[in-house]
Amino acid sequence: MIDITGTRFFGSKAATVTATRVAAQEPVGEYTWQLIDVTTDRGTETYQVLVDGDHDVLHTDAGATAYVANVGTLGEVHGELRPAPATPMGAEQSNTSLYVGDTIVKVFRRLEDGLNPDVELLSRIDNPHVAPVTAYVVRGGQTLAMQQARLTGTDGFDAATQGELSLADARDLGAAVRSVHDSLADTFGTGTVSADEIKQELHGRLDQNIARAAVLDEHAHLIRAAIDRIPDEPVAVQRVHGDLHLGQTIKGASWYLIDFEGEPARSLEERRRPDHPLRDVAGMVRSFGYAAAVGKHGPEWGDEMAAALLEGYGDADEVLLAAYVADKAAYEVAYEANNRPDWIDIPLRAIEALS
Repeated sequence: MIDITGTRFFGSKAATVTATRVAAQEPVGEYTWQLIDVTTDRGTETYQVLVDGDHDVLHTDAGATAYVANVGTLGEVHGELRPAPATPMGAEQSNTSLYVGDTIVKVFRRLEDGLNPDVELLSRIDNPHVAPVTAYVVRGGQTLAMQQARLTGTDGFDAATQGELSLADARDLGAAVRSVHDSLADTFGTGTVSADEIKQELHGRLDQNIARAAVLDEHAHLIRAAIDRIPDEPVAVQRVHGDLHLGQTIKGASWYLIDFEGEPARSLEERRRPDHPLRDVAGMVRSFGYAAAVGKHGPEWGDEMAAALLEGYGDADEVLLAAYVADKAAYEVAYEANNRPDWIDIPLRAIEALS
């Protein structure tokens, strides 16, 4: 059996694995498609792989092409799949994306019960800053893969770290995020929750992140202070991206937002829950902080780009935004502890700056 615990898409690297088993398998050309249940001290997670012996082959042209040609036999197809020779995008992600002609097929690695938000949102909204989903495959209520139009342009994080973005670009990005938020609100509706509910959620998320990264505990008082400053007024909520950062954008003829499935560490139920749109804005603010660190532009550059982004986005409650920025930085610490330990100092410095 393949050992997936060292792969990028395995999401519980800091957990103790107690058992693995093949939950399902089907022949796919000369390869074998499998669902693997991985049990850890945190619970059981299911992962999708395509193997040749004990090696995953979705990162190869032959494996990717075999998967695309056969995925329609693995579950229930919605829309019209367009199979063609496939090439992996190459970037390490929590999922695997394949170039298929003028489309992209995204293979969801960790499977959960329910329609993936990436499919749910992008198959319904009509907005020039996203690529609509044209087909997807579901098996036993779990989303295996989706196909959507292929966008051309430069990864937003790469453009930022390489110094290719101007303040005007950041303002345009803010306007694009606002446009997508408006489309999500128009399509899925809006609501309100109490400030106490938001505070309880953010405190609860901090507790979860501390459980995933103990180093957060010594900084928790700074994050809780930012959360507790939220005024006791009703808070508007709606469907949002849920994990927005520069790496989830493409700079082409316009700005495009991609990967609407939400934070990988959260349950699907949590990711589908309406939230305040400033969660996405906070993600972009933090992402410019990452780009400043990785690109060695200096913190002032990151602050200026974030300010331009906010200018383009429009009205944003500063206190609420600060709470979501603190929450995002805490999530980043937990994510880096489980995926890229060498990067953990980037979000930790942002949290320390809250003092």
